[in-house]
This record gives sequence, C-alpha cells and structure tokens, in this order.
Amino acid sequence: MTLNKTEKTLKSFIIDDHISIEGAVEVTVELQNGQRRWCFFITPESLSKVGDYIPQTNVRIHLGVSHMIVVSQLDKTIIEKTLQLIDTEGGLERHTVLLS
Repeated sequence: MTLNKTEKTLKSFIIDDHISIEGAVEVTVELQNGQRRWCFFITPESLSKVGDYIPQTNVRIHLGVSHMIVVSQLDKTIIEKTLQLIDTEGGLERHTVLLS
C-alpha cells in the first residue's frame, strides 16, 4: 500500500462475527456519509483451509475479491488499525462492498 493522505471517511465499524482462530470475520463499516459497507478479514492459515480445490489436486483456489482482507493476526485492534490504514489511503470503498 502506498500512503496517500486523504480525508477520512470511516465513521464506525461493527464486527459481525465472533473472532476465532479459524474462519473469516465479517465486518460492517459505516462511512461518514451514512453509507454502510461490508468486508471480511481472514488469516492465511484460515484461508488455507477453505476454498475450492483445483481438479485432480490438493490445492485450494481463491480468486481474490477486493473485500477480502488477509491479515497475519486477527483481533479487534488489528481490524480497527487495518480499516484506519485503508481509510487513510483512500481505499475503503474499493475494499468493501456496498450494503443495500
């Protein structure tokens, strides 16, 4: 990521799931303009246990969606700091999906 200071758009966020060692954690983000968006966080270890297998292999495939955020450690503080970093770089809309 390249740091480009922009006006902050993050108003708040809610962790929608229980944070556990396995699996993804869904997060709802609210922007300053009232828009609600969604993303999920996952660790490499959890990522290696999910996904479709490539036929005739034991290899899993993930086609990397922009609202999937991979972090090496997962807790509330890391989620908050990651969202703040993405916000500072002007990428919250790019790395989240609009909720209807």
